Amino acid sequence: MQDSERVKNYDEEAIRLRRELHQIPEEGFDLAKTQAYLINYLVDLGYQPEKVCETGLILYIKGQCDDDAIAFRADMDALCIREEADHDYVSRHPGWMHACGHDGHMTMNLLLAKYLADFPDQRKRSVLLIFQPGEEGPGGAKPMIEAGIFEKYPVKAIFGYHLFPFIEEGMLATKAGPMMAQNSEFFITVRGISGHAAQPQRSMDAIVASASLITCLQSIVSRNTNPMESVVISIGLLNGGTRVNVVADEVKLGGTIRSFSNKSHEKLHRRIEEVVKGVELTHGCNIELEFIEMYPPVINNERLYEIYKELVPRENRVPFRKVMLSEDFSYFQSAVPGLYIGLGTGNEKKGYNKNLHTSGFNFDETVLLKGMEASLKLINYSKNY
Repeated sequence: MQDSERVKNYDEEAIRLRRELHQIPEEGFDLAKTQAYLINYLVDLGYQPEKVCETGLILYIKGQCDDDAIAFRADMDALCIREEADHDYVSRHPGWMHACGHDGHMTMNLLLAKYLADFPDQRKRSVLLIFQPGEEGPGGAKPMIEAGIFEKYPVKAIFGYHLFPFIEEGMLATKAGPMMAQNSEFFITVRGISGHAAQPQRSMDAIVASASLITCLQSIVSRNTNPMESVVISIGLLNGGTRVNVVADEVKLGGTIRSFSNKSHEKLHRRIEEVVKGVELTHGCNIELEFIEMYPPVINNERLYEIYKELVPRENRVPFRKVMLSEDFSYFQSAVPGLYIGLGTGNEKKGYNKNLHTSGFNFDETVLLKGMEASLKLINYSKNY
């Protein structure tokens, strides 16, 4: 029996695993229940998983070829989102939800482990399964690399998947080169002088200065960058003021910048600093600016992309256009050649068309078998990586 036929028999297991994981979403590196679930499952299969970075996990499955191993990464953490659903596997942790498909990513790695336990003759090459904490922040890929996982278990290539509702259900999509953006976060505090709203001349209005600052920041992309460049500045945080009749003395705002090159990123940093200084001088206030560097761009290895095209039938894949989303899978790609693959969950008839990071995100678990099948093809690839 071929792998593709055997994979179909794992549909009930895919549903069970994903829905049980979906009910225990956890934050960042605080993943005790999730890690315990994964360990128990893998130990029951006869494996000996290893803890990394406290709540991360790796499992090395030795194959017939031990000098051409490959890795598969799954992220573990959830989001601070209250789930709005009436199904029977809703989150049991109020205010937290697997709204980005990480429960599905973990399930695919668990299914791989089970398949290779059920059919040990299919272990054509050794496989390193990586369960990574903190993808949504503060980032778990880099600490896992620094913990020496690739020194202990050298791999020739790493693969990762992400569920995407903007891709047709069950279809695979990726591309060579830049796929997802580099990102930084910025936090700004505008300080003025408080006073009575009826006497604004006696104060220094932090809200007015912030409004000017936001307008100027939003003009950077449209007026200071080449229209052919892919860059984004978005402000998602704004807090200020205490009463309607009091001039605010402090406003805090924050946002994100995205690009696909260090040159573009440095330009955005520099221009934001210049705008902040200009608004500070114009309004006579004091402005503090802090940048936090997050993740490099996801840039797929061209050879791995060609292998992917060779193994995945044309009718099962669609083109992927690069997006401004970001992913710390990029750190793994800086250590070993890597390919990040989108797996489609979009199905409007089933209602599976909600965006990522939204309270209504959901998907049909049978799509996970498509990712599992592709992974088995990569494991059984007849040539060297």
